Amino acid sequence: MNNWHVTRSPHTVDMIVQLPVEGQMALLNLIDALETDPYTVTEPYGIDDKITRQALFGGYGLAVLIVNAITQRITLLSLTWTG
Repeated sequence: MNNWHVTRSPHTVDMIVQLPVEGQMALLNLIDALETDPYTVTEPYGIDDKITRQALFGGYGLAVLIVNAITQRITLLSLTWTG
């Protein structure tokens, strides 16, 4: 059983509330998928080190994140919404 968890720090919450409602809803779907298996819904961001990853969400969003396989924590570094 995986125990993946997206860190919900004040910085993460601030990034999420700055998204439009459509982006927030799409991001919640992405977070659900990340907490199931982050490697199936992301791809490498730059060099494939299995740590720094990126994921598309909602057709207009890009999330850059860190995946720590040891602690099973996922940290959102940035969110971009172009819609």
